[in-house]
Amino acid sequence: MSTSFKRQASPCRLITITLTILIAAIQVSARRDDDVVILKNGDRLTGEIKKLLHGELSFKASYMAEAVRLDWTKVERLESKSKFIIFLTSGKLVTGELRVVSAEDLGNQNFVIGIAKESIVVKQPDVIRIFPAEESFLSQLEGSVDFGLSFTSGNDQYQAEFLATTTYRNGDHRITASVDSSFSGQPEGTSSARRQFTFDYRKQLTPKHYVGGLLDFLSSDQQSLDLRSTVGGLVGRNMVLKENTRWSVFGGMVLAKEKYSVVAPQTQPTEGAAITDSTEAAAIAGLEYIRFRFTKTDITARLATYPSFTTPGRVRMQATSDMRIKIAKDLYWGFHIYENFDNKPPTNAKKNDLGISTSLGWKF
Repeated sequence: MSTSFKRQASPCRLITITLTILIAAIQVSARRDDDVVILKNGDRLTGEIKKLLHGELSFKASYMAEAVRLDWTKVERLESKSKFIIFLTSGKLVTGELRVVSAEDLGNQNFVIGIAKESIVVKQPDVIRIFPAEESFLSQLEGSVDFGLSFTSGNDQYQAEFLATTTYRNGDHRITASVDSSFSGQPEGTSSARRQFTFDYRKQLTPKHYVGGLLDFLSSDQQSLDLRSTVGGLVGRNMVLKENTRWSVFGGMVLAKEKYSVVAPQTQPTEGAAITDSTEAAAIAGLEYIRFRFTKTDITARLATYPSFTTPGRVRMQATSDMRIKIAKDLYWGFHIYENFDNKPPTNAKKNDLGISTSLGWKF
């Protein structure tokens, strides 16, 4: 009798223990919702700090259907007992609890990280990103998706543009992947396409310096470029790193494998199609600029030059620039420019490929 009871009780006991562990795990993993934000106009909010990015503090109270975005410069006080990963303009990364006190209490250095004697005090404008320490991989991704389409009925000319980019940060590591594709032409005429995929890795070495690697694939009908595969490494320096402005310069070396396909000029009909497959070693030097304005406009620009080692006098250049104007919440209107220039293409190909487009985009 006793043995039978124990056999029957064991499954119940196992289920009870399992449920207890699950409930405890859920309680441990649950985010606190008692964070406090006080704005300079006196408004007080109690809820959960989601993140700080691009000068916008994402905050959600229990009575809100979705998180709101607050201007970081308008935050007077902030307090949370949860742990966060905090990125500073110096390039330093700190993990701990946080609070913003009145400037009258601690002067300009009013952002406190940690508690008691182990706390670190910095200026509030020196904090450029805040993420929950236990945040999942997907929730740490940031990026955007753009799509543009135009059509002219007079000559049936169409043009389509698709851009997507995403960035993942983990400590002093940053990985960015982007896709840029454009198509243009006529249903019964010629068409042209451009496709580019870029993978960029950065590791912060010091508050000002970083190293990284890049992998790039480019195809351009305009330049008769079937495919250019580029891989290389670089070192860089952050010249300006603020909550709404970033400017850096970089340099390094790359190795590129190119395949061109060009129809020979009519004066040489016997040559047919010229196909060139070559490998090039080159230096890389460039700069990046990013500017954010709260709830209004984002501007990003990148310029990279590639002086060739294997072909004396050859210099390639790639430039992109994007301006985004907010429409509503995460939707924006985008203006995109790209330019690829080659002063000495290996074959009888055009030297440059310039494109300008507008699009509707969504950022996350």
